[in-house]
Amino acid sequence: MVLVTVQLLVYPVLLLLVAGFVLLTVPRDHLRVLLPYGAVLGGILDYLTSLATGVLGLTSFKNLGILQAGDHPLLGHLVWVFLIVFFLYYWPSENRGLGYLYTAAWALLATGFSQVVKQAEIFEYVPWYYPVPMFLLFLARFALAVWVAQRQGVLR
Repeated sequence: MVLVTVQLLVYPVLLLLVAGFVLLTVPRDHLRVLLPYGAVLGGILDYLTSLATGVLGLTSFKNLGILQAGDHPLLGHLVWVFLIVFFLYYWPSENRGLGYLYTAAWALLATGFSQVVKQAEIFEYVPWYYPVPMFLLFLARFALAVWVAQRQGVLR
């Protein structure tokens, strides 16, 4: 018998919620444009970031069995794909000041969610890494996503 724990349910539930919301609210033509950006700036960048912070000894993930490959939770990277699609689709392009606040709010949300994952004992980090360095890393990731999308003409 397989014991289903909170650790095993966090990422599948989050993936279903975020992907379901994105698929229901983002029109198909926008989804086709934004999904490659989500894959690169979300999933692959999350993999590279977790790889770099893992090598530096800043973070580590608990082994989730079938939901993990190596030291990385597979569904966590997939969630980032849809998060970046969601983030870019609702980007406030008409108001630059609101865009700064929007980016900071998403970085704050990601930093806060790291506490949920830590409390579920999936994710660990060195004590000094939270909250300011982690927030700055997430802020840089979301700012990079906006910068690339603006340079490519994806954002209005």
